[in-house]
Amino acid sequence: MTIFSRLVGATFVALVALAGGAAYAEDGPGTLIVVQSAEPVGLDAMQNNLQHSLNVAFNIEDRLFEPLEDGSVAPGLSASWEFPDDTTLVVKLKPGLTFHNGEPVNAEAVRYSYERLLSADLASPHAGRMQQIEAVSVIDDLTVEFKTKAPFAPILHLMSYYFPIVPPVATAAVTKEEFNQAPIGAGPYKLESWTHGGDIVLTAFDGYWAGRPAYDKVIFRTIPEESARVASFLTGESHIIEGVSVRSQATIDKSGKGTLTDSMGVMPYVGLNTLKGPLADQRVRQAVNYGVNRALIKAALFNDRGMLAAGPISPRTFGADLALEAYPYDVEKAKALLAEAGLPDGFETKLSYPTNMTQVQEQAQAIAADLDKIGVKVTLEPLDRAVMWEKYKNKEHEMYIYWWDDNPEPDRYVYSLFNSNSRDYYYKNAETDALLDKGRSTLNRDERAKIYGEIDRKLYEEAPWIFLYIIPETYAVAPSVDYVGRRDGFLLAQFAKPAAAN
Repeated sequence: MTIFSRLVGATFVALVALAGGAAYAEDGPGTLIVVQSAEPVGLDAMQNNLQHSLNVAFNIEDRLFEPLEDGSVAPGLSASWEFPDDTTLVVKLKPGLTFHNGEPVNAEAVRYSYERLLSADLASPHAGRMQQIEAVSVIDDLTVEFKTKAPFAPILHLMSYYFPIVPPVATAAVTKEEFNQAPIGAGPYKLESWTHGGDIVLTAFDGYWAGRPAYDKVIFRTIPEESARVASFLTGESHIIEGVSVRSQATIDKSGKGTLTDSMGVMPYVGLNTLKGPLADQRVRQAVNYGVNRALIKAALFNDRGMLAAGPISPRTFGADLALEAYPYDVEKAKALLAEAGLPDGFETKLSYPTNMTQVQEQAQAIAADLDKIGVKVTLEPLDRAVMWEKYKNKEHEMYIYWWDDNPEPDRYVYSLFNSNSRDYYYKNAETDALLDKGRSTLNRDERAKIYGEIDRKLYEEAPWIFLYIIPETYAVAPSVDYVGRRDGFLLAQFAKPAAAN
């Protein structure tokens, strides 16, 4: 069993590293040093959506709910919640909590935070995820009520990530830019200092609702070059590093100076323009799925780690139809489908991809070589990230490689990518729209699972993508660290603890 497969069944796992050897202080657990490949843009979770920023921000600012690995939630700042009806959510807060500056965590702070999140001035990248909420009311000091425009099943999951609670007085007293550089929250760690281009230093918050975290101090450090990150790890100067390629994984494995742990799954896919050209024919789309040896690519480029994708919903995502099997590699089947579609000699197309994506060049070359064997002549088009996105939005791609994290909540990505009322770029189907709307408005979990299973099967047949694989992001961890990668990939230091002595 691989590290990645063991992670599938976990529900709420520990994260982040602890300082090695000499980093222990005699009177405390010491300092945790985490190295990232990019420096955060800002530290306010409301204003940022990049992983490197949120890795730090989520240690400072807390939310009402804690996300679990199966897409459900546990209490965070909240003590309990209920749905009195299909469009009302009532949340009770834990009593006696404060923010880092001493302000109370109460219903007014929740209401203020919601209005700030949705404000035009803040222009939060997460505002759209909360737009199903039409009103927030303070019932009493510890009770807040949310009203949604319609039944909205993903509300708890989305709030567990994208609705941080901030102190009203301190937040309103500074500009959004100032707060982004020095936020105040109710999370397990307080910001001590941030030297741009240098370290971000966090210190433990004694008043954290789950108890004081195990480590007195957490340092986030930035080392952009992978070779330098790995060197810092192997020499004991850092205790957890992210951005570890397949080649570096082998180096760390052989060194005996650390372990590897898998985290968030990245789901690359080849999007197909189903609205025009040869790929408008479902038989052609199925043919190119049969024509790609995804299993061999996964083995060759990713040391056979991860899992194959049968359809658009990751097998690790709630509601996926686990009975679906990935399209097998079958050249003759692919050629027969092309001939049936009136293309016995194949066709020419262009495969676009963003150059910032991990190992994308190798993947594109392998996919093109496979498709050539069934008569599909592929021209590769590597593009800068910004150009790729503009061409994507303008519906200029024929075939394109993109990726999504395999989020535990299916609405998080399936609705965004396949509902024509969302992006409406390369796929449009009224029946799918109706199913996706039904999936997000059905509150019963078992019924939701059936709906997403139907969506998974439907899109498997229609093949709007070449379904590829789910590859885990991998972190290296020092031997002195008790750390298992979280399903969501975030570096949440409150779940770290010293490794047990041998």
